[in-house]
Amino acid sequence: MNGNVTYYFGHALTGQGIKHLYKEMMAEAELVYILQGAPTFKGSELLKELGYFYIKQGFAVEWFKHALLENIVEAVYVQGCNRLFVWSSEWGIEPIFLGTKHRVMSFYDCLEEIQLEKIGEQLADAMNKRELWHEKCISLLNKAIKIHDDWEIVTQSCMNWQALNDQVEMLKTDVFQSIELNKTGMRTHRLLGTLTPRGAENTVESITKNLARRLMIKGKPGTGKSSLMKGIANEANERGLDAQIVWCGLDAGSVDMVIIPELNFCIFDSTEPHVFDPQDGRLGDEIFDIGKHCALSQEAEVKIEDIQAKYKEAIQDAMGYSKRYAEAEYTVRRLLDNCVSSSLWKERTAPLFERLTK
Repeated sequence: MNGNVTYYFGHALTGQGIKHLYKEMMAEAELVYILQGAPTFKGSELLKELGYFYIKQGFAVEWFKHALLENIVEAVYVQGCNRLFVWSSEWGIEPIFLGTKHRVMSFYDCLEEIQLEKIGEQLADAMNKRELWHEKCISLLNKAIKIHDDWEIVTQSCMNWQALNDQVEMLKTDVFQSIELNKTGMRTHRLLGTLTPRGAENTVESITKNLARRLMIKGKPGTGKSSLMKGIANEANERGLDAQIVWCGLDAGSVDMVIIPELNFCIFDSTEPHVFDPQDGRLGDEIFDIGKHCALSQEAEVKIEDIQAKYKEAIQDAMGYSKRYAEAEYTVRRLLDNCVSSSLWKERTAPLFERLTK
């Protein structure tokens, strides 16, 4: 029987810069293959082949998608044997445990120098454009985060925090009851989504497809959704339960989902830009409404209307730059793909698959 695939984004374009969680995932994995090389489409093809290799053996596999380019995979995590394969060069990842859990393979020497010289100027131009559009995109997202902070200040002044605290305590009692496990609760980390050239995207449906109970938080910005979920994760770990933190794709310090695997349970932010409602026939879907504790005054509503317009404009501008960023990224990969020696690539990748069979 074949295994299944769960999709995540490997990195996110946030207001604080590019966020990835590969170092955390390296700590989680029992064996890490650090694949070093120039950014190419062939690297993504290799990772897909590795993923299918394990899927055919019945393993569940996580695919980590590129934020800019559709259908591009930048890492694969194999559940069960806990192996991580990551194309590492863009993320500043270096091996620490050489000779034990970290194995390094370099693909730079698969590039043919003669071909590189032919496309050198084009490549330099594309790389410079990629950096320019990256900086402009992140700058606009940083502006959007600051505008969003102003939005949160307005809503926070209208919150009944005691009522929220009481609701959260009732939730903890409902979720955890009297569960106490005689082990240390583990914590893992993933990303929920990111801004892409096509708009804000997420993989919520894939992440939660096998969970029996899904709580969807409804509430305005700044009303405690992220803090609530961090508290749920802390409570789980204190009781010996594992918790997966799924981070926001816009604000690098904010949590958008927490999964408690042993309870077959998740709770997540179900407001813009990832709005979800209970699915017909899915009995474990529930709304967790904290918006009822935020009573906006007429003055607050006027302020928020103005803030929303500015926030939407900043996000739209950032998305425009992300499109140019993606075009430059595509050009870089296309040029470098044409410089890869097929024979050297085949020779270099063959031992990788041989190791997998051992």
